[in-house]
This record gives sequence, C-alpha cells and structure tokens, in this order.
Amino acid sequence: MINRPTRFWPGVTAGALLLLGACSTTADNPPAAIAEPTVPSAPVFAASDFMGADATAIDRLLGAPTLTRQEGDGEYRRYALSTCTLIVILYPDEQGASRVVHLDATAQNSEADKPDLNACLARG
Repeated sequence: MINRPTRFWPGVTAGALLLLGACSTTADNPPAAIAEPTVPSAPVFAASDFMGADATAIDRLLGAPTLTRQEGDGEYRRYALSTCTLIVILYPDEQGASRVVHLDATAQNSEADKPDLNACLARG
C-alpha cells in the first residue's frame, strides 16, 4: 500500500471549491445576457428611387441640395446624406424635362474612402 501525504488532498479540495465558487453567480454578479441578433433594417433609399426622377421629386425625398450647378444642358446636384454625399446628375429627356441620369456617392470628407453607392443610399 502506498502512503500518500494527507496534506495534499485537503489543498486540492480547497482549490476545487474555490474554482467552483468563482463560477457561481450572485445577485451582485448576474450572468451576462446573450444579445439577440440584429435584423438589418430595410434600405432607406435605392437607386431606382432616383433614376429618371425630376429635380422636384428628388428634393421631396432629400430636401434642398447643398450644391446645384448648371453644366451645359445638365445639372449637377449634391445632397448630404447621413454617412455620405450623394451626387445627382440630371439631363433633359426627349421632351426637354430634366431627369436623373446618373448617381454617385462620395465621402463626406476628403480623408475617407469613396463609399459604395448602394450602401450610401441604404443608410440614407
């Protein structure tokens, strides 16, 4: 028969009890809640909301542009959105009415990367 020191086992038992005690929760230390997965919200805008629209319809959606500039027969308009700047280009259609023919997104400041147009529109 092997004779083991009795001092070893009480230390192991005490250590195991300390570890178990650290895992328990109390009113002062409730378990962390598991976050619910977030569901993406519907896009605020899509390119189809703008393409072919006239300036009045665009202004109803976005408010007044921060910049408007005539360029030949076309019109350049810039709108500040929440995370980017939307560029809208209008040209006269066959009947002479100015309609949106091009959209682009730019960063709100020169140090940021150029944003994706669809992501820009989706965030509004």
